[in-house]
Amino acid sequence: MSFSPGTRAAVVASGVVLSLTLAGCGGSDHKAASGAPSGGTPAAKPTTASYDFGNGPSTIATARNATVDIYQQAGDASPSMKLHSPNPDGAPRVFLVMDSKPGWLHAFLPVQPNGSTGWIPTREVRTAKTGYWIQVLRSAHRLKLYQGKKVMISTPAAIGKSDTPTPGGAYYLTELLQPPNPKGDYGPYAYGLSGQSTALTQFNGHDPVIGIHGTNQPELLGTSVSHGCIRISNTMITKLAKMLPLGTPVQISA
Repeated sequence: MSFSPGTRAAVVASGVVLSLTLAGCGGSDHKAASGAPSGGTPAAKPTTASYDFGNGPSTIATARNATVDIYQQAGDASPSMKLHSPNPDGAPRVFLVMDSKPGWLHAFLPVQPNGSTGWIPTREVRTAKTGYWIQVLRSAHRLKLYQGKKVMISTPAAIGKSDTPTPGGAYYLTELLQPPNPKGDYGPYAYGLSGQSTALTQFNGHDPVIGIHGTNQPELLGTSVSHGCIRISNTMITKLAKMLPLGTPVQISA
């Protein structure tokens, strides 16, 4: 899924609806997210650590200021990159925290490659907890919403085609968008995720960001038909939009 260039929509942030031009599936977060690192140091690195979905509340970190410094290691002398808040679509900059040590948070980042992590000084963010998390079962074509270990919602989902598969891994919700036509291709709401398609380098000239959104073709739910995003019914995406904070973990598995 991708919004075509020039499509108008709104981002729902802190109860305020802001207008923007959508660029990719769930927005174009990744282009402006990556800062130019100095000295040839990689901006971010993928992690091999596993995230414990459902084992206790997750910690969400939200930027306090207009920029957030990201460090490769806790205690490094200088950051490897900076991320701006709000993000390019106007949503607050959020991170999913996977670990911590005094003065530092180890968090997933909304940059490439998928699974990138970095260290954030605790003074630069405020934190909150959520017990919600999403599981997308690709082989079963199903999305489940959990609160802890309890299944709150289980619903059919459409996923990526064989040549543009929905990539597996650990992600989180980065923004909530309202397409201009709630009965259109993307339904009434679309969540942007922290990852991108691994099969596409661009979509309609923009980053191929993964999303979870509604659909005007409910008959295709339960099939593999998209460019990598997850489609669910308009009723279900509306329920999620009323329940889930940005930063909610998303596990996409086989």
